[in-house]
Amino acid sequence: MSVLTNVPNLISPAEESERRHWLQVWLVAIACTVLLIAVAAYGFDYYWLDAADRAYSPKHPILRPSGTLGVKLGILGVVLFLLIFLYPLRKKIQWLARKGTAKHWLDFHVVLGMTAPVLIAFHASFKFHGIAGMAFWIMFLVALSGFVGRYLYAQIPRSINTAELSLRELAAQEDELTRMLAGQNILSESMLQPLLRVPSPDEVKKMTALQTIFRMMKIDLALPFRIARLRRSVLGPLGKIASFGGLLATKNARLEEVVRAARQKASLSKRITFLARTQDVLHLWHVVHRPFSYSFAVLAIVHIVVAMGLGFM
Repeated sequence: MSVLTNVPNLISPAEESERRHWLQVWLVAIACTVLLIAVAAYGFDYYWLDAADRAYSPKHPILRPSGTLGVKLGILGVVLFLLIFLYPLRKKIQWLARKGTAKHWLDFHVVLGMTAPVLIAFHASFKFHGIAGMAFWIMFLVALSGFVGRYLYAQIPRSINTAELSLRELAAQEDELTRMLAGQNILSESMLQPLLRVPSPDEVKKMTALQTIFRMMKIDLALPFRIARLRRSVLGPLGKIASFGGLLATKNARLEEVVRAARQKASLSKRITFLARTQDVLHLWHVVHRPFSYSFAVLAIVHIVVAMGLGFM
């Protein structure tokens, strides 16, 4: 019997809390997506028109930036903007800091940060010019960099502080998984090798910040397909069909235990190899992300003041 079968499959309180958190994140993400799809479906024929033709559309009084719905979309965008900035403010406001963890706040920060630019685009009727246009494109860059920052944040363990201890913790976990995989007889070492292949430390040191991010993302995106190849190597024709070519989990419990351990080891090997570089890139990301965020805040406030002063709100 494989040593993998002796590993208990218990859900700790921390794991249960994490599941509840992700359920909440997905509910917020789904609500935001439904809202954006509803606005897009209603206004598709209007947004598709040229600027000169929109004035003749019956939806123009509703969807133009100062229209009945357009201005509400702008107000909602401001609300999201305020909620987004609660994340950096929690570090300075004590009672906010006690509400949840930084990681959980960051997840909602990213969801709202990706929703807000699209919502503002609908408010502006996809016509970006002047201060409002500049604010939108800065906000778009903030949202894009926020997505990258969340990805980098996930690569660094949060249970301990120093890089040395982080590396030691990851290495211990990797050694345990290596022993677990060595004790199984389902997948050979040659089968596992493509999955566990990562760049050498020297290669990583020579990478630029963008190369580091793209290389890590490339490894993560390729992981499901490499896992599928592992499953296909031991599955028969019917098993391959039932699992959609190995992309879905099979009913073979022992195989899935090995696959789970192999996936964890591949992820850990990547994190160990890129750990020091990831910390450097994350520091650089903070240097870039914050000025863009503050620039957007200033331009958004100027736009709101000008719009109110001209009587558009």
